[in-house]
Amino acid sequence: MSILLKNVYVLDPHSPAHTKQANILIEKGKITSLNGKSAQKEIDLRGKMVSCGWVDLNAQFCDPGNEHREDINSGSEVASAGGFTDVCLISETEPPITSKSDVSYLIKKAPNYLDIHPLAAISDSLQGDNLTEMLDLHEAGAVAFSDGDKPIWNAKLLLKALQYTNDINVPIVQNARDLNLSQSTHMHEGKVSTLLGLRGEPSLSEELIIQRDIEILKYSGGSIHFSRLSTARGVELIKKARKEGLSVTCDVGIHHLLFSENDIGDFDTNHKSLPPYRSEKDRKALVKGVKDGTIEAICSNHRPLDQECKQLEFDLADPGSLSLQTFYPSLLKLSKEIPMEILIERVTSGPRKIMKMEGFKIDEGAKAKLTIFDPDRSWKLNDTSNLSKSRNSPFWNSELKGEVIGTINGTNIKLK
Repeated sequence: MSILLKNVYVLDPHSPAHTKQANILIEKGKITSLNGKSAQKEIDLRGKMVSCGWVDLNAQFCDPGNEHREDINSGSEVASAGGFTDVCLISETEPPITSKSDVSYLIKKAPNYLDIHPLAAISDSLQGDNLTEMLDLHEAGAVAFSDGDKPIWNAKLLLKALQYTNDINVPIVQNARDLNLSQSTHMHEGKVSTLLGLRGEPSLSEELIIQRDIEILKYSGGSIHFSRLSTARGVELIKKARKEGLSVTCDVGIHHLLFSENDIGDFDTNHKSLPPYRSEKDRKALVKGVKDGTIEAICSNHRPLDQECKQLEFDLADPGSLSLQTFYPSLLKLSKEIPMEILIERVTSGPRKIMKMEGFKIDEGAKAKLTIFDPDRSWKLNDTSNLSKSRNSPFWNSELKGEVIGTINGTNIKLK
């Protein structure tokens, strides 16, 4: 079936129609014209925008093991509603993604409108002692290696992992956190944590691991990606390493660009995050890092949790929040500080470059991998609209501006 997206505003710097209104004709999953005249199905998208399909570098669908929180089906629905055509899933499931069959399970269970890219485990059982069969996992479809929310604490293991992946040109994904410094902490260490009486995690926890890992990278070669950066000093360390020619990349969670430690004042456990929200100074440094290109990608850090883990005192609650379905309204909020063109780059070409994925553009002959969104539509996240099995969102029952209209992934079209 042919489809014509009429009068849609294009946001893609690599497209000849960038910042222009186009009539995008799609036939057999490919863009055949930017000035199409007619098709079997025509959709007037005047006032709406289109970009290349969005890519999330860090999400959890809790499948296998905790399907009552989320599963591949519900997670895929949430991701698509949030604007994503591609999602990288972390290895931290029960059991973790440590074998070829585990990787195949995630890829094969994905619906046709969403491409799932597994981040396979680096260490057996995520214990940090012995390497997994990394080459086999990569051949099965793993795009990178990570122990999920657990940091790679073992320096020797990290060294070996970087050496092993040097030849296959895939990154090691690190959650930079010192386990000893962050043990039994609940938020960022500072004046706010002191006032609230909560044990805080120092910025040093992230910065020490980044420094250590950069030194290991200098020795081993390879490529390392720091996921969910949270500190100003972390941004500077990565900027310096890249100037030295090292293969270092990073991303930031969407909520860390919006919120700071000050948002925890009412003890809303939906603001308890890993890593924790940092100071306003850190938040502004992260925003600056996105604008100047030091931070090349923005991820969701989507962590569904049941209410038994969240409806507790702040120091007893688990960290994590929903963020996929509200991703575009969050981008719109951020556009007051960062141009939307840059934000779109950080969820399209930026993450694709980091993970060595195929690139796309809105042009004749290209595969149709698109996200369509409406900056003016308002909606509310509640039990009626929520597509996740969980409800741990800081935006619960909030009026939100901006909504994704749908995604197109080749011949698979998912429109509201």
